Amino acid sequence: MSQHPHEPEPTREQLMRRLERERKARHEAERITEDATSRLYLAMEELKSLNLALRDFVAVASHDLRTPITAVAGFASILTDTWDELEDADRRRFVATIDRSARSLASLVDDLLTISRLESGGLDTQRSVVDLADVINEAMQNFLDRAGEISVRITQEIHVEADPAHVQRIVVNYLTNAIKYGAPPFEIDVSRENSWVEIRVRDHGEGVPPDFVPRLFGRFARAETAVRKPGTGLGLSIVWGLAKANGGDAWYEVNDPRGSCFVVRLPLAA
Repeated sequence: MSQHPHEPEPTREQLMRRLERERKARHEAERITEDATSRLYLAMEELKSLNLALRDFVAVASHDLRTPITAVAGFASILTDTWDELEDADRRRFVATIDRSARSLASLVDDLLTISRLESGGLDTQRSVVDLADVINEAMQNFLDRAGEISVRITQEIHVEADPAHVQRIVVNYLTNAIKYGAPPFEIDVSRENSWVEIRVRDHGEGVPPDFVPRLFGRFARAETAVRKPGTGLGLSIVWGLAKANGGDAWYEVNDPRGSCFVVRLPLAA
């Protein structure tokens, strides 16, 4: 039987190189493990966030979508079945209810679509030179019944570079929020800050609870003090998204001496 020759003992240098390779291998394995753990944690957090967003959407869909749909379907059915039996006043009242509910439904669907486009990066933004006085005047047409409670201050002719439809929607959402949750008088102040223009919408209500301020511009965010009032919590989230899409920003300030102040900053037109 043949005998295998003994392998030579590794030299000190060879042992050191082997130990160094093993150390590097362990280090790389630890790095890969930490990276995989970090990615898994982020994925779990994202899934948790998506789950919360889905839950919030289901809550909106189950109430704010169902309510106007129920009204439209119910009153349309009554009109169809009893048209000849109804008085003209009742017909007009039912049709007005259908119209009001349909507008509410269209507005909610538009908000949901806007949020979806903002988050997917698919929002169509057509920026141009915008005269703020004209845009604010257009926005005010939505509040003719409250015109006596709203004041507008623009110290000079100011133009921004933004999508005019987006700027108008920002102002409308801010004013709607102020009227719904604040108290008159309501003020719109426009000022120039270096290469920026800032629009402030103030009210003189109770203000926003301090613990809720960090969540103000989040999706479906509603303070406990506001849950009794109708709304989805999408208005301010849309403002923030539109401001960012137009190269600006949006935030909240405490109004002195009382109330809330919501700000949007947009780039000054060259």
